[in-house]
Amino acid sequence: MIAILRQTASGGSADYALERGGQPLCTARSPFSPTAPGIELFRQNQPWLRIAPNLRESVKRKVGNHTWQTAPCDITEAGGPPIGRIAKLREGTLFSSISYTELHLYDRVFHIYEIGLGKEGMKYPVYEGSVQIAQIEKDPVVYDNLDAYTLCSLDDFGELAALLTALFLDFHNYRNAGERVRGQKSVQYVYTRSQEVLAKYDPSFRARCETR
Repeated sequence: MIAILRQTASGGSADYALERGGQPLCTARSPFSPTAPGIELFRQNQPWLRIAPNLRESVKRKVGNHTWQTAPCDITEAGGPPIGRIAKLREGTLFSSISYTELHLYDRVFHIYEIGLGKEGMKYPVYEGSVQIAQIEKDPVVYDNLDAYTLCSLDDFGELAALLTALFLDFHNYRNAGERVRGQKSVQYVYTRSQEVLAKYDPSFRARCETR
């Protein structure tokens, strides 16, 4: 399964649309915020899910012997109880550490790694334990602050995990909050050096998703 998440508006708020095979699946909106995101997702123009900051845990805090958490958010269904949470984690010491995003969704836990491959763009493999179920891809070239993400997944649940993670990452890594531009091109090449993190990238994974 291959879906495209496109940012359709940037500035006072960020708007998004998800489509697969040319068919719209859902939309999302993140109003301007200088701090943590409040992201609303809609299906058939009806409220669906919400990603909102967990204010009780919003400061950087230690969650393990050598693990630190930042930017925690709760995920809820519209008008319903929490169904998950997402946060950035850094694991290791000052001299050797890796960073990743951790997503809890229903009773499942996913780790998402950030891998920069220069001109090939950013790859964010989504793992459940040792098994990869999805991947988010981002091109290094962006026009008018309107980012786009390719969501590669093996099933619907993997696609949902990739969608929620892509919206969360866009806010924290690429939001350009409050900046309005027209006719602007930006290029960002990122190179990951950690062999431990690079090992999480499987170049053949996208092809497996394209046959689903």
